[in-house]
Amino acid sequence: MFQNANHYDSIILGGGVIGLSLAWRLAQEGNKVCVVDRGPIGKEASWAGAGMVPAGPNPSLWPQASTYEQLEGLSQQLHPKWHQELYELTRIDTQYQQCGTLHLAADPLQDDSLQKKVARWLEMGIQCDALDAHQIAELEPALAQQAGKFCSGYFVPEEAQFRSPLYLKALGAACQIENVQWLTGVQVEQFETSGDVLNSVLTDCGPIHADRFCLATGCWSGQIAQQLGFELKVHPIRGQIVLLNGPPGLFRHNVYVGMHYFTPRLDGRLLVGSTLEKAGFHKTTTPQGIAELMDFAASFAPSTAKLPVKKRWAGLRPGTVDKLPYLGPIPHLKNAWLATGHYRAGLQLSPATAVVMGCLLQEKNPPIDVSPLSITRSIDSPAN
Repeated sequence: MFQNANHYDSIILGGGVIGLSLAWRLAQEGNKVCVVDRGPIGKEASWAGAGMVPAGPNPSLWPQASTYEQLEGLSQQLHPKWHQELYELTRIDTQYQQCGTLHLAADPLQDDSLQKKVARWLEMGIQCDALDAHQIAELEPALAQQAGKFCSGYFVPEEAQFRSPLYLKALGAACQIENVQWLTGVQVEQFETSGDVLNSVLTDCGPIHADRFCLATGCWSGQIAQQLGFELKVHPIRGQIVLLNGPPGLFRHNVYVGMHYFTPRLDGRLLVGSTLEKAGFHKTTTPQGIAELMDFAASFAPSTAKLPVKKRWAGLRPGTVDKLPYLGPIPHLKNAWLATGHYRAGLQLSPATAVVMGCLLQEKNPPIDVSPLSITRSIDSPAN
C-alpha cells in the first residue's frame, strides 16, 4: 500500500492504539496520513491490554479536574460513540460494555490507596457505592467465599470494558477505509531537518516526507527521540496477563484488588492481570509472573483454580517518571509533536488523545489544554 514518492500531510510514527486513533481522526478530516511502525500494526502494548475504561469526572467539574482527569472524562464520553461508529463502518463488534467495576482492598496499604481514590472520585462527581462483604458476594458470587477478606470495597457503575484486539482490528480497518497508508516492518534510521522544520523520515525502505509528524512509538519513544536530538524519559514496564477459559457469567463486572484485576469477557473467558515489572525490552512471560497471577486469582476466587489456561502473554507499557503521558509539541521542531508515555492507559485515553492531538497537528484549539503534559515539564531544551 506504500509508495515512496508520496508526500503526506501527516506521518504518525507508531501503529499502536494511539497512532491508529490519531491516524483515523486525521484521515476523517481529510488529511493524507501514513503510519510507520517497526512491526505489525497494533501488536505491542495496545494488543496486550485488558481494555478497561475507568470513569472520568463529571463534565461540570472539569475546571477543577487535572489535565489527566479531563482526558479520562473526554475519553469516557467518546468511547461508546467511537465503538458504535467503528461497528457501523467496519462491522467489527469490539464488545464494548458498561459493566461497572468493583474496587476492593485486601490489606491496610491497599485500603489507604483506595480511600484516597474514593475521596477524589467523590470530589469529581463520580458515583462510587460502598460495599460490605454481603454486597460484594451478591455482586460477584465468584468472590463470595473470600468476601470477608476485604477491608473495603466500592462499586463504580460507570466503568466499562472492551476487547482490545477487536478494537485495534476495527481501528485498522477504519483507517484503511479512510485511505490511511501503512509502512510496517521498517526501521527508522534518521531524520532530515532544515533548521526547526522536520522534512523527512529516512527508513531502511527509503525516505518519506510530510508536513507534520507525530511520535507515538510507546516504550521505544526514547530511542526515536535520540535520533531527533533530544532526551525523552520513556521506559518499558512489562505486564503479564493470563487468559482463563471460564463459563459465561462466572464474573459479571471488572474487579480490581489493589493493582491486580479480573476482566470477564462476554463468552466467559477471564483475563487475570497484571504484573508490573522492569524487565527492559523482554516481552516474554515468566513462571514467576504467571504464578503471581494464578495465586492472586485462586486466593480471591477459588473456583478459578480449576479453569484451564487458554493463553498467557506479556506487553511492554510505556512508563514515565511521573506516570503521565507526554502530549504536545517537540520544542525544537515546529511541525512535530509527541503522543506517548500513556503507561497503563493507552487504550483508555486513545479517543481523547486522538481528538486533542488531531487539533494540535491541524493548528486548531483542542478541547483540553494539554500543556501541563508537555515534555517541558521535565526537559527544557534539546539534548546536545
